[in-house]
Amino acid sequence: MEVKKKIISSNTSDFFSKEMIITKKSLNENQLKFTYQKQLISDLDCKHKEWSKSIDRKI
Repeated sequence: MEVKKKIISSNTSDFFSKEMIITKKSLNENQLKFTYQKQLISDLDCKHKEWSKSIDRKI
């Protein structure tokens, strides 16, 4: 119970849930990584569509 009181009463920049505690910095870094990965997947998807169109033309 003492730990919960410390977390609730502190004015830190931590986000918390029942499972874990993370800092805003960590949250932002993870968000940036996620955004970057999402962009890479999107680019790959576009390249795949272009590639499949060129294959369809050859057949």
